[in-house]
Amino acid sequence: MIEQQLLPLLGDTRIERVQDFSSFFLSEFPAGTRVALLFSEGERPAVLNHMFSALSPFSPLCAEVGGGAMGLFSLPDDIRAVVALGNRALSAARFFATLRGVECVAVPTSPSAEECFVKTAPPPFAGYPLRPPQKILVCGNFLQTDCAAALAQTALSALCAEELRVHALFARRKPLAALESAAQSASSLSLSAGEDREELFLASALFALSRTEKFACMGMVEFLRTRMPQNATKHAFSVLKTCSENALFLFERAQVRPFFVPDYAARLRLCAERTGIAYKKLYENVHVPTGEESFERVRIFEQSRRRMADSARLLCAYVQKIARSYFAEGENARADTDEAYYLSPELTPLLCAPVLEREFGLLCAPAHMSAAAKEKDPA
Repeated sequence: MIEQQLLPLLGDTRIERVQDFSSFFLSEFPAGTRVALLFSEGERPAVLNHMFSALSPFSPLCAEVGGGAMGLFSLPDDIRAVVALGNRALSAARFFATLRGVECVAVPTSPSAEECFVKTAPPPFAGYPLRPPQKILVCGNFLQTDCAAALAQTALSALCAEELRVHALFARRKPLAALESAAQSASSLSLSAGEDREELFLASALFALSRTEKFACMGMVEFLRTRMPQNATKHAFSVLKTCSENALFLFERAQVRPFFVPDYAARLRLCAERTGIAYKKLYENVHVPTGEESFERVRIFEQSRRRMADSARLLCAYVQKIARSYFAEGENARADTDEAYYLSPELTPLLCAPVLEREFGLLCAPAHMSAAAKEKDPA
């Protein structure tokens, strides 16, 4: 099922399940091809040695990728393919392959497929467009890094699907089958099994390639990643838990304020200041409703809230199921998501739960943000 949904999204990229890397490279690379093997600090020596041995017929040049990619361009001109071992080396490898016009092969060591499909290079070449790798070689025995983080990231597909369901109450329905498939796959896996880690990678790839909207939850993750990079592996699960609990509260118990009018301009200024995103870009996400539209939203909300509360309860049960695998992998910390949730309505054009909270006067600023605002604008 996952493979069938992935196929039309992959374009020229092939995902291959590989056990014997030596045979695979011999069948793929023409004799005499010169290959560069890129890896990042911290990769397991056994995995690195195995990959170097598999590439030995192609006189591999090894390069450890650090903070930038400038050193890569001292590699000889006769390099015709680059193999990236590990997710952290992949962006540099894709950048090198894009500029040199050579083949890029990804060998991930985490079940996350995000780095395979990100469209632009990270700093110091931020914004430069990247070609996806031509081949992604997946081996369950290699996929042992950041498994819990990959699971939580992929599980956000359930939250994205929920945002689309809520949006469909008020506006045009959008496709969510791929998101639901990714979420369902993530919930049924054991991260101790190699085959399950391969399935998680495929689900992660489906999630990465099927995100065609700007979702509030993904905006929260990006904000937290920027503000607290030291807790990067915790953010996805924290967002998943916070948003599911808030959605349940909204539809089950919240008291709507039907005549409330948010201070859109002030919220946009604050969001631009805190996220670094341009005010004009954030403004594109905000639709200020007419009075008639506001009353219609309240009517639809009251009419649909029982059904959506049932959906939110299912989402919370899903999060509990994910938590069992997440905590079994040794993850136990939770990032503070209050500020990210407060800013999230301006990060999406969808009429999802946090946006409805803003529209209905239910979204209160966290204590530290309220205090900061008072200092800037004393009474």
